[in-house]
Amino acid sequence: MEVRGQASADPRRMAWEILWRTHRDDAYTDLLLDSRLGRGPLLPAEDRRLVRELVLGTLRWQQSLDLVLSRVCHRPLRRLHPKLLVLLRMGVYQLLFLDRIPDYAAVHEAVQLARSLGLPHAGGLVNAVLREVQRRGRELLSLERELSPEDRIAQETSHPRWMVERWLEQWGEEETRALCEANNQPPPLVLRCNSLKITPEQLVHLLEKEGVRTSMTSYSPDGLLVQELPRPIDTLQAFREGYFSVQDEAAQLISRWLQVEPGQRVLDACAAPGGKGTHIAQLMKDRGEILSVDIHPSRLQLVESEVRRLGIRCIRLKVEDLCRPVPLPLEPYDRIMLDAPCTGLGVIRRHPDIKWRRRPQDVKELAALQRALLESLAPRLRPGGVLLFAVCTHTPEETLGVVEAFLKENRQFRLLESAEGLPPAAQILVDSQGVFRTFPNRHGMDGFTAVRIQRC
Repeated sequence: MEVRGQASADPRRMAWEILWRTHRDDAYTDLLLDSRLGRGPLLPAEDRRLVRELVLGTLRWQQSLDLVLSRVCHRPLRRLHPKLLVLLRMGVYQLLFLDRIPDYAAVHEAVQLARSLGLPHAGGLVNAVLREVQRRGRELLSLERELSPEDRIAQETSHPRWMVERWLEQWGEEETRALCEANNQPPPLVLRCNSLKITPEQLVHLLEKEGVRTSMTSYSPDGLLVQELPRPIDTLQAFREGYFSVQDEAAQLISRWLQVEPGQRVLDACAAPGGKGTHIAQLMKDRGEILSVDIHPSRLQLVESEVRRLGIRCIRLKVEDLCRPVPLPLEPYDRIMLDAPCTGLGVIRRHPDIKWRRRPQDVKELAALQRALLESLAPRLRPGGVLLFAVCTHTPEETLGVVEAFLKENRQFRLLESAEGLPPAAQILVDSQGVFRTFPNRHGMDGFTAVRIQRC
């Protein structure tokens, strides 16, 4: 049962609906949030923030919330109706992690919402469980003393054990804990100035007139870090005029590292939602040709909308399965951007549902897809041309594993080891092997891995 109409204006009901859709349909939470909150003031700004906080916070701490529920609920969680489990998680999150909602109000509203779901005895169960959580408080989050490092970090930071095990092997205990803790922090809101229309300095002043306070980012010369935002971003006049896009600083750096020039032919593979392709168009001064390709027509529509809003003319759109072989010879490209599908473990703080959506087997399956894309795209590159391979994760299989296997069997390509093309401040993000890496805990940016491959 999903409640529509006037009732959906209640922020707690809306948050539950989004969490339920995420659980039931394995839907993408960020898309649901954008869709439900809409393009306009359906809810006051404070209520919109509450919806996001309830949804994203409940997902971030889901494992910890289930631990609490297992200690106060008289029946196994697997035997609870899924709608009720989602509601109880949200209620526990309000009681233990939020201080803006009085406990009595959180319990009362959860009981009312439970009754509206039409489940037998739901109101009484919710009342009993949440009253017990209210009584015992954060002691319910306490853990056993004797735990392995992987179990302790996984439980204290609400991450799947298999992820923690992988990171411990890669980075060690201190780095893994810092990464998991960073994943549970709200990500910064970063804008990318549309240099085709305005300079970053001009954009700062223009946004100030709309009450938006920003500062320049540390690594990207195109980026503005939002420090104060009085209303939804897409209601700003500067947004409607196409003066900026929303894009994390790490993604901005990757587009710059492709080292495009005006007049070049560029293939933007797996292009949706269009952030890197439109940035490349800006760097090319909207002169040349960019073919933005995606396998999903609906996602390519997002690119089309962004291209139109930013006033870009050099981008063409095409629906294509890039893993499918195409007849040769092809007209070659000077540059190829392959922002490949991946597990997304570097953007968990932005998409906390990834923690519960991904499984260990996804790593191997997505690495195979990335290798297929690389094999398909490489022949489309002209001699001397550069392909940039990027993923928002750090698993060895999806990063150097893919690239090294490709280079071993394709001797006419080589790995570029230079950081050239990046802004001076960002060149420290490239190691001696030519691998670009960013981490939310180290750099305050999304977690990306990228390399550049040149055709000899």
